[in-house]
Amino acid sequence: MGVLNFVLRNHEKYSQHLIDTSEADIFLKKLEEENLTDLGYTECPFTWTNRRLKNQLTEQRLDIGLATDAWLDIFPNSTISNLPSLRYDHNPIILNTNPNWKQGHIPFKFFGPWLNHQDCKDIIVECWKKNHKGSFAIRIARKLRDVKVMVILWKKEIYGNIKTNLEDSLQHLDWVTKNQFSINRERDINGAKKKVEHWQNVQECFWKTKSRDQLIKLGDRNTKFFHDSTKKRYKWNKIDYIQKEDGTWIHNSKDVTN
Repeated sequence: MGVLNFVLRNHEKYSQHLIDTSEADIFLKKLEEENLTDLGYTECPFTWTNRRLKNQLTEQRLDIGLATDAWLDIFPNSTISNLPSLRYDHNPIILNTNPNWKQGHIPFKFFGPWLNHQDCKDIIVECWKKNHKGSFAIRIARKLRDVKVMVILWKKEIYGNIKTNLEDSLQHLDWVTKNQFSINRERDINGAKKKVEHWQNVQECFWKTKSRDQLIKLGDRNTKFFHDSTKKRYKWNKIDYIQKEDGTWIHNSKDVTN
């Protein structure tokens, strides 16, 4: 993790003079190439001021927290709080990795690629054929509930842990390549390769769906790109603080005085 003392976007600067967008674009492109993620901020929008009056006042978000993929893997819920400063031109900054943060209930999500599997289609058809009592809305709700329950069980049986399955298939391919020297060596190696490709395709399709990226096509092993896109989208969509009308902040169900 590191800090970048540079303004990247116009809304991160309060001044009569706008930022140099061409220079900012160079830095943004470099950050993208290095796979660095802006951790964002809460509370104060700026971290530096020239402390002048009226039209001469300039405030900027200079201190930008940047994290690598390795950092986000260890501290996925890291947040940065820009605190107000009383005497100095730079604001104090607090990094919170939320070590005790616990994720709540994960809602059920249906992934479109499951429909490529005939068993999934059969489950949906069978659940939809069931007769339920009640109004039309209640019958629909109960059928959707049945689909959810059956698909969850089916997903665990067919897919399980995709990452673990891929790692196991890679280890199996490595073992076959190094130890299998029987007459069926070529057949066994090809079978192991097909299994690896299967789980690679499943993993890539899974992360593409979660990333919601519709421009990059499947293939060429874009899994890392989709994975990074998902993490960055989660980081920007995550709400750490909500300010109430009385000026206090709510964070993780606890009140924080402004």
